[in-house]
Amino acid sequence: MSFLSDFRTMVLGILLESFPFILLGVVISALLQTFISDQTLQRWIPKKTIPGILFGCLLGIIFPLCECGIIPVVHRLIRKGMPPYIGLVFMMAGPIINPVVFTSTFVAFRAQPEMPVARMVLAFIAAALIGLWAARGDGNSILRTPVNNTHEQAAPNKKSLKRPLPTKTPKTAAWKSKWHETLEHAAIEMFDVGKFLVLGATVTALLQTVVSKKWLLALSDGDFTPHLFMMGLSYVLSICSTADAFVGATFIPGFSLGSVLAFLVFGAMLDIKSTLMLLKVFRVKTVVTVMILSAVVVLLGSIAFDRLYSYL
Repeated sequence: MSFLSDFRTMVLGILLESFPFILLGVVISALLQTFISDQTLQRWIPKKTIPGILFGCLLGIIFPLCECGIIPVVHRLIRKGMPPYIGLVFMMAGPIINPVVFTSTFVAFRAQPEMPVARMVLAFIAAALIGLWAARGDGNSILRTPVNNTHEQAAPNKKSLKRPLPTKTPKTAAWKSKWHETLEHAAIEMFDVGKFLVLGATVTALLQTVVSKKWLLALSDGDFTPHLFMMGLSYVLSICSTADAFVGATFIPGFSLGSVLAFLVFGAMLDIKSTLMLLKVFRVKTVVTVMILSAVVVLLGSIAFDRLYSYL
């Protein structure tokens, strides 16, 4: 009975704490999907590599999408002319470097206010390095299906000349249609995100209540083992980045802050569902290289954070 009580309390605690941020992220994602056109975003894209990488890293501040909704959006943007390396950088950094995730991480780690900052910095470094690698050579070389940007951009303009303007549609009806589309998109995304959150909360509660404390303590000991374990756990759990901080916080103080940081960064950049979605857009070689680069940078960065934190 004690086990069931602890298990229920932990699951409900994680869900109740993370639900407001999940809801906020889903609503913002739905509003952006409906009211912000791809062409508007395309006009802001820098032409040079370094500014383009910085743009991709920081784009999540303006468009706070989680990893569940960001990949289809970027895929569409790439087909409309966004350089593939910028799209890849946005996919890696966007789910972490955005105000919703920063706020949820800050709330989850009230006693460690340096965690949200460290999470943003490490994600920025990892995404920027991935962008520098992806920007080499022809941009289409990293895509599963090469895109003819000229054709993709010209076709819509050609059609728009032939299609009559919807001047007869009342503004009220148009706005109702927009809001209906927004609610529909939010409901679908809420279901997709919510099932992974429930799964993650359940597995985390089981780890905390069923698995032997000695086994967890053994995994939390060592220079590399806890970081690798937490990275693997985040990949398998596939929790939305707007809620994973509340799951990660349950592993403190058993695990070091650096290993929890690895959980927060690697899982938000890559997990099971995002890997499968990436394979629909990018080549297998590209996805494997991104996974290796991400794992190495996050592992080294989280270990460095532990070393630095121990000296402060």
